[in-house]
Amino acid sequence: MGKIFKVLLGLALVVACGFAGVWGTERLMSLQASEGGRSGPSATRVGLASPERVEVEEDVKAVGTLRAIRMVELTPASAGRVTEVLVSSGDTVGAGQRLIQLDDRSQRAAVAEAEATLGEARSDFQRFEQLGDSNAAAEAQVEQARAAFLRAEAALGAAEAALEDRTVTAPFAGTLGLLDVEPGAFLSTETTVANLFDLSSVELEASLPERYFSRVQAGQTVVMSTPAFPDTTFEGQIDVKASEVSLGTRNFDIRATFENPDRQLVGGMFANARLVLDRYDATAIPDDAIISEGLSTYVFTVDDETARRTEVETGNSVGALTEIREGLDTDDRVVVAGWDNLSDGATVEIDEDFEREALN
Repeated sequence: MGKIFKVLLGLALVVACGFAGVWGTERLMSLQASEGGRSGPSATRVGLASPERVEVEEDVKAVGTLRAIRMVELTPASAGRVTEVLVSSGDTVGAGQRLIQLDDRSQRAAVAEAEATLGEARSDFQRFEQLGDSNAAAEAQVEQARAAFLRAEAALGAAEAALEDRTVTAPFAGTLGLLDVEPGAFLSTETTVANLFDLSSVELEASLPERYFSRVQAGQTVVMSTPAFPDTTFEGQIDVKASEVSLGTRNFDIRATFENPDRQLVGGMFANARLVLDRYDATAIPDDAIISEGLSTYVFTVDDETARRTEVETGNSVGALTEIREGLDTDDRVVVAGWDNLSDGATVEIDEDFEREALN
């Protein structure tokens, strides 16, 4: 009898627990359904920006090397021993300025002798001319005197040229390179005493891909910077475009000139160049608004607090903006913050503070 009572009591407890579980589950589901009906889907907080009109520069970039607009190797016109060095390395010199003097004693003596000979020949010629006018001298004598005078004149010119060759002078105004010559040194006509650079302008040599050949012309603007002056840009113009494309590289060469009044730029400097091919007005949006997935590029626009996925075609970069060629109007608003949690048709809450910060 006691065993039967225990069995019945256990069955009663099991049934009671079952009823309690069913009731609790239904109650919980009812509460969740009630709460869900009241709240609905949550809105995503986003920051917006509007497209703006900007000037776009279509360009092509290249690297190249700078060189002085003119450069010569200074060598003596005749061999000789150095008697005087009148300049130092790095000096700025004028056109025709004396730089190095060679021993010219024998040349000066030759000039003096040629001058004396010319004086005698001139006197003889003048005398025979006067006699010829009075028929006191034969025509042949006059011609001989004339020839002697001309020979003496030529000899003086040659002696003076030889004397000039004993001085190394600057053929144009410029800046000297390294000069390692001392008085007493013997120079041959093959000895380079220094390089002379005209740095009033510098020339950039660079190569561009073949596809730009028809779009590059003399006179176009080139903007250039160098590692030596990373915070400074220099603007110049194309002077020369090669008349053909290299078979080996499929590139073509250009040369652009940059004014260099402060002599900051020197030959051999590495240069980053940007050639402006075209300028035009376009619609642009912040880079942060653009989403790329595979071959697809799109943005989220907002209309009536609803996000819409909008395919766009991008163009050139303008600082922190990107040109939009198709897909947007200037009165659209694009999501620039919070789009990583968006999907097409999602409800959004606009962050007005973000918009005010973007305008400042």
